[in-house]
Amino acid sequence: MVDQQDRTERIELSQEWHARPTLSMPGPLRCSHVVSLQKEGNVDQSRAAFARFCQQQGQSPPAEGSRHHSVEIGSCRIKWEGHTEATSHTIMVRGNGSPPFSETAIDFVWAEKRAELLDAMFLGVQIEVVATPEDDPHGLALAQSLLGAGTVYGGTMSSGKATVWSAFRLDARDFTRVLIIDHGLDEGRLSRLLQRVLEMETYRMLAIMALPKARQVMSELGELEPQLDAVMRDLAGDSSEQRQEQALREITGIAARVEQIASANAYRFAAARAYSRIAERRASEVDEQVVADQQRYTNFMLKSLQPAMRTCDAAELRSSELAQRVARAANLLNTMVDMVQKKQSQAMLQSVAERAQLQLRLQQAVEGFSIFAISYYAVGLLGYTLKSAQASGVAVSSDLLTGAAAPLIFGLVWISVRTVRKRLENRE
Repeated sequence: MVDQQDRTERIELSQEWHARPTLSMPGPLRCSHVVSLQKEGNVDQSRAAFARFCQQQGQSPPAEGSRHHSVEIGSCRIKWEGHTEATSHTIMVRGNGSPPFSETAIDFVWAEKRAELLDAMFLGVQIEVVATPEDDPHGLALAQSLLGAGTVYGGTMSSGKATVWSAFRLDARDFTRVLIIDHGLDEGRLSRLLQRVLEMETYRMLAIMALPKARQVMSELGELEPQLDAVMRDLAGDSSEQRQEQALREITGIAARVEQIASANAYRFAAARAYSRIAERRASEVDEQVVADQQRYTNFMLKSLQPAMRTCDAAELRSSELAQRVARAANLLNTMVDMVQKKQSQAMLQSVAERAQLQLRLQQAVEGFSIFAISYYAVGLLGYTLKSAQASGVAVSSDLLTGAAAPLIFGLVWISVRTVRKRLENRE
């Protein structure tokens, strides 16, 4: 029988392919895209806030656990998306302001919700999709006028069906403006182009979030590296036991700090690489071509993104290399300490051996004295016995017999002591 939980998981995985449908609307149109950062696990709070907004506007709220939801409120088509560490709101409205960018899509959103989005905004993008001007085939002059910059970046995309322009500067409301000149895009193709442009902008900024962290890591490592060099230089000049103990404490402190820096920034650097790859993939998908010798949109974007990513990679590599240097220094110091300890242990063993040898000689001396003492007392007792027998009338010569028995008694005592010592040695 099929397990219900397994079936539910398979359905969720299958639906993941369609989890992020794009908003679709024919041009001309205006689009506002607002990205807000969220702590991990706070997607539920963002979903709940969007659900309340939908209910206030008489629309169906997002389903529980969903990561995207689209509604149409008045003239606005709004899409909410929840990501791992960010949420986004994309608003589309038909037509353009007069002139474009004078009244953007977010201006059509309910005032309270608009204020909420702007207060939490991390990234904002304003896009205007306009028809091709009659006297400006690629809209370069129009882009320079609407974007308020003499230098704009762009090129044709979607097989020449659109030209995309941006100055990559923030307007008075902190939005990045993008102008798309429509050369005959159908609704589906326009929807995909908008999605890719928004993802390039979003993931570019999410990736660059790691740049300040990388610079901070570089600064902190720049302080730790001279400390390690100083410790090893001092240790090379003075390898005394006291200096080794001090060096071990210092290296341990440096190692702990390096490990803390690496672990604190590992997620940020890994996320930056993932975001950067997505942005680069989207840049390749739009198939941008040069227009009027202008620097391409994707080229300028990657020119700012890739050096930032190289800085992050360099910071991570430098952190890893310093950790390896600290590990080698610690191993070297441990080797030096082990050598000192081995010398100390060898000296202790030699001292113990000398004391054991001395104790053996002392034991042998005491043993010899013991044999003589025991023999002396045994001969004395025998002499007393023989003198008593002689006094009682037995015809014996006490002195003769005592003198004759003395060597025999000495031999018996010596054999007895040796036998007892061998038995004790065998037990050990």
